[in-house]
Amino acid sequence: MNASASRRCCLALVILWGTLSMLTAQDFIVQKDGQRREGEILGVADGKLKIKVGPAETGIALDQVASVTKAPPKEYEDAIKAWQEGNPNKTLSLLKPIVDTFRGLPTEWAERAAALLGDVYLSLDQLAAAESAFAEFTTSYPNATSLSDIGLARLAVSKKDFATAKAKLLPIISEGDKVIAAPAGKSAAYGQAFYLMGMVHESEGAYPEALRDYLSAVTLFHDDRAVVAKAQERADLLVKEKQVIVP
Repeated sequence: MNASASRRCCLALVILWGTLSMLTAQDFIVQKDGQRREGEILGVADGKLKIKVGPAETGIALDQVASVTKAPPKEYEDAIKAWQEGNPNKTLSLLKPIVDTFRGLPTEWAERAAALLGDVYLSLDQLAAAESAFAEFTTSYPNATSLSDIGLARLAVSKKDFATAKAKLLPIISEGDKVIAAPAGKSAAYGQAFYLMGMVHESEGAYPEALRDYLSAVTLFHDDRAVVAKAQERADLLVKEKQVIVP
């Protein structure tokens, strides 16, 4: 084999190796003792993170896990798209299996999926299921106080318990008022909080304040398109029907 052919062969092997590496990308777990595991994360059950390393499956207690790196499954992206497009039934069919499998996994997408499940149930008027989903979220992600409170506020609004909703939302709204640019996940949470506070203010007859809340969700914290659409609709109604202007 001449030198040119040899170089072409080596280049082909490098490309093939890179392709195979991408196709077999591993999940990563770093334990609190510093140990690192690579494999395929299968899910969470009974307080343990299940991972497949080679042919063997093992479990790692969640309280011993420092960090996790795992890309969201395609179904998660499809669920978010369905939700943004206003299709709660499709969202539920895609989202629930993901949450059932990965609830408690310390990743942003798994946390968001678990929080969103309660909202989806609420949009379908399944209040008991929503309440259960929010309770499970609070248990699985005890440090996600803002998302938990937003979920409970949404549940309270659906029951027309506006006083409880307001108590849950006030700290989040106060925090959001001081933010200039929020990261994507946090921005979506602020948007939900301002939208819900708008509904609270409407219930109190405080229409200018409600309009301000809705416009904050539309213009400042607009990552959740489904919330933006609802907030814009409420804002338009206040302007048209009640001749409200922002204070």
